[in-house]
Amino acid sequence: MAKASREEDILELFFQMPTKQWHFSEIKRIIPIADNKISRWLKTFNNQKLIKKIKNKNKMPYYISSYENPEYQNKKRIHAMKTFHKTGFLNHLSSLKDAKTVIIFGSYSRWDWHKDSDIDIFIYGDDQGLKLKEYSGILKKEIQLFTCKNKGEVQKLSGELLKNIIKGEIIKGDIDFIEVKASA
Repeated sequence: MAKASREEDILELFFQMPTKQWHFSEIKRIIPIADNKISRWLKTFNNQKLIKKIKNKNKMPYYISSYENPEYQNKKRIHAMKTFHKTGFLNHLSSLKDAKTVIIFGSYSRWDWHKDSDIDIFIYGDDQGLKLKEYSGILKKEIQLFTCKNKGEVQKLSGELLKNIIKGEIIKGDIDFIEVKASA
């Protein structure tokens, strides 16, 4: 996997800890680069409405994610999928021969993941060949796997879990195996 740029490293801080108040000195300690580069990127992210600069009277200014902003939410969602692609995780999931459908769902299919979030994967079919431990190590995230081999097993899932799965990102296949029953 290619090394992320320092700009991406700074943005990653705001993605991983969206509610943290970041002071300039703390960012510099974690990502040791020239002050002017950090300042430039923080200004750029602020202009893009990805972060906010907060300056309270008689206090040091700090930066925080603009997590309520659609631009932040969409950029974070795309960032997660790019990370999965760069690590080979998406290609690995797509190449599972006996998996008819693979869906990433939960916080990583939305935008509200953070540093302690796990990755939720649903597989309809057989998960044989899935390198769960390998990719958990590469991504430094716990991977929660939900597998159903047939429609009968799908019907046993809770309605809430099924809704979350349906709202996820389809990596392979489709959701034709889900039967929708209309009520009068």
